[in-house]
Amino acid sequence: MSRKPRSKRERRKQPAPSVGPRVDWRVPCAVAGLCVVHFVLAVTSVLHKSNTYDELAHLTRGYSYRLTDDFRLGPPHPPLAHYWASLPGAGEAIKFPRLDQPAWHESDVWTIGREFFYYKNLGNAAIIDSLLWSGRAMIALWSVALGLLVFFWSRRLFGTAGGLLSLTLFAFSPTMLAHGRLVTTDCAVALFFLCSLGTIWWMLHRISPASVALSAASLACLFLAKMSAVLIIPVGIVLLAIRLVNREPLVVSLGRLRREIRSRLGKAGCCAAVMAIWIVVVYAAIWGAYGFRYDAMRNAVAGQDRFFSPNGVPEGKTIWEHQLRGLDHLKPVIGWLREHRVFPEAYIYSAVFSSQTARGRNAFLNGQINITGFRWYFPYTFLVKTPLPLFGLLALAAGAPFVRKRTTAGQEPGEASRGHRVLRFLYRSSPLLVFFVVYWAASLRSNLNIGHRHVMPTYPVLFILCGACAAWLGASSRWVRGLVPAMCGLFILASLSIYPDYLAYFNWTIGGPDKAYYHLVDSSLDWGQDLPGLAAYLDRRKRDGQTGNVYVSYFGSGKERAVEHFGIEATMLPLRLSADATGDYAYRPGLYIISATNLQQVYNSDRSNVWTKKLEDAYQQFRPAFEKLATTANTDTARQPFTAEKFRKAFDQFQRRRFARLCAYLRTREPDHLVHHTILVFDLDAQELAAALEGPPPYPRQ
Repeated sequence: MSRKPRSKRERRKQPAPSVGPRVDWRVPCAVAGLCVVHFVLAVTSVLHKSNTYDELAHLTRGYSYRLTDDFRLGPPHPPLAHYWASLPGAGEAIKFPRLDQPAWHESDVWTIGREFFYYKNLGNAAIIDSLLWSGRAMIALWSVALGLLVFFWSRRLFGTAGGLLSLTLFAFSPTMLAHGRLVTTDCAVALFFLCSLGTIWWMLHRISPASVALSAASLACLFLAKMSAVLIIPVGIVLLAIRLVNREPLVVSLGRLRREIRSRLGKAGCCAAVMAIWIVVVYAAIWGAYGFRYDAMRNAVAGQDRFFSPNGVPEGKTIWEHQLRGLDHLKPVIGWLREHRVFPEAYIYSAVFSSQTARGRNAFLNGQINITGFRWYFPYTFLVKTPLPLFGLLALAAGAPFVRKRTTAGQEPGEASRGHRVLRFLYRSSPLLVFFVVYWAASLRSNLNIGHRHVMPTYPVLFILCGACAAWLGASSRWVRGLVPAMCGLFILASLSIYPDYLAYFNWTIGGPDKAYYHLVDSSLDWGQDLPGLAAYLDRRKRDGQTGNVYVSYFGSGKERAVEHFGIEATMLPLRLSADATGDYAYRPGLYIISATNLQQVYNSDRSNVWTKKLEDAYQQFRPAFEKLATTANTDTARQPFTAEKFRKAFDQFQRRRFARLCAYLRTREPDHLVHHTILVFDLDAQELAAALEGPPPYPRQ
């Protein structure tokens, strides 16, 4: 039967004939868009942020390697992130501080860093903000690379929808945005942990030139990123054991040679051969990073040049003996490594320095200070610094295998097939699960509790696992299908609401970021990043005609030099006695501006933020001597008796305790203003100031 010819109108509606397979650009565009959004949020949110405490040291290290060919400032970290962050300044006319000063001979990166950043006579002050921002942008590129790894791993496990969901969570994560934009080692170690996990698991299934080369390169970068890289060793051992238990053959593909190894002994032998290659590559990379030179210091003078120690080295002891105190189990090993020059000297000292630091350091949590930390520190930080929707998504991911899906035949998969899928998923995701368990086990045992950032490498694992939530998008119930997009949207809103203060993100379990200083400080909240915000606040007050005394206690490695760099005119607290003892050392009514970390007195000399009767007695004991100084004529001649070293030490101790008493009082009241959630402003009149310094002791409530 012949068909009538189509009308012209019907022919116009007919689609054009296909000339080839259509390329769907939606997924690549979505991935690229999320990566761009992440990068833009990261780099723009630090445009008006001062250097965090550790960035001063990290960036200074990078330029010291390039400008002096000396590695004395490196410990306690390997050099990869430092080199990377200093690359943008290769063409700049950068001047490094003099090498004939005590700070250089003592490898004091903090003093050298303050001079490198802020001393105007050196000439870097005009470009340092640009150098810092460009270094941060370099780290943000690593963060983008980490996001891409998250996407590809999640897509492999859960499909394209799962990959995009994981990447979205990564791109807007306050934790990743907070530390994926700073010149530190945190983003580097997170990136290369995930790289190493993926490439090791790849090699355990297929040995090829690509898998061997990429896994070796990932491990080399990991061991040059941070000393916590050693955790990959137990993770790798567990993954090897899991792989040997599995009966799936190991494919060896070397050029035209292709074999399948099925015996466990054969698999173990092949993996051992690859591990030998890893060891050689990592070992060569470590030596290469230090210029294939053992000595950390170029042209070192015996008795003059030594590595840095944060506290003084006792008379008669070497810096190595001092740093190995309490580490008797390491002494023979370190002695042998040094004697035989197994690793570069700076790398060995970095390991010793890190081990000593891991023994303990003042930690703050919920009003308490403990030098050996808190066992529940990291679970608590994870609870309060993670957007709440992520917990909901993790719960949905755990329930993904039990989703009742829409099916054309109207039948559900059987229990046996569901159980099989769960077991296969556990096997395929075992690198992520094993790493998460091992890393958290090490974190819970750690005595070093100075920041939520130390569990940052586990967040990409969670984002990948959240890709399982994509299964809910195919649920039979329309209401259930909307759960994942809703939670993802709430997650994004939580992130955007804190921009640009990602370091200060806290969820509403503790009342949000404005209440955070009661619970956590240091790199979990206040890392010295908000001096530009403080300068803007004080400028607004000046324009409004509000003037008066301004006192500042700033928690930052730049100290008063950084405060001056941002044009802030203030008296620094606690007060210090001048060389000739002249000056006004009284607290006057005005603004008292205190960083959250200093308000909590985390790093004061008494190792406590609790005002006790013992401290009150010591404070009152020196008050007559202080009042005598204050009532003496303010001339160098009249105050000559107060310049003695004994008085100077007692005065400095008194001023630290005076400031501690003030902070103990101020912690009992709300601040009058908060600068970006991290710097507290108190407007004190004479009456309230007298109550703080001379009133009843601010003992804690019983």
